[in-house]
Amino acid sequence: MFLVSNDMTATLPARSSLRLVAGAGEHVAVRCTEGELWLIRDGDPKDTALTASESFTLSDSGHIELYAVTTASLHVTRCREGTRPAAGAWRQWLRRLLAPHRRGYTGAGR
Repeated sequence: MFLVSNDMTATLPARSSLRLVAGAGEHVAVRCTEGELWLIRDGDPKDTALTASESFTLSDSGHIELYAVTTASLHVTRCREGTRPAAGAWRQWLRRLLAPHRRGYTGAGR
C-alpha cells in the first residue's frame, strides 16, 4: 500500500493496492489505462470497477483504496479548487483603482 501525494502514473501488480487521500476542496481523478481496478471508497457500500480507458473522480475529501484485479496501469490527477471572489468583489476593486489618491483632487470638469 502506498500513499499518493502528487499527480502520478503507476503500474500495479495483480492483487496489490494503492490508497489515495483527497483533502478538503481537492478533486482526485483516477484513469485506468490498462488492466482492471476496483475502487473502494470509505463509507460507500458499493465498489466501482474500472477497466482500460475508464475513469472515476472523487470530488470530496476522503479515501479511495485502489485494488488491482489484474496488472493495471493508472494515471492519478489532483486538482484543488481555486477560491472564488465574493459577488461584487470586482466592483470594489474597480472603485479602489479609480478612486482619487491625491489630496485636493476634485475630479475633471468640476
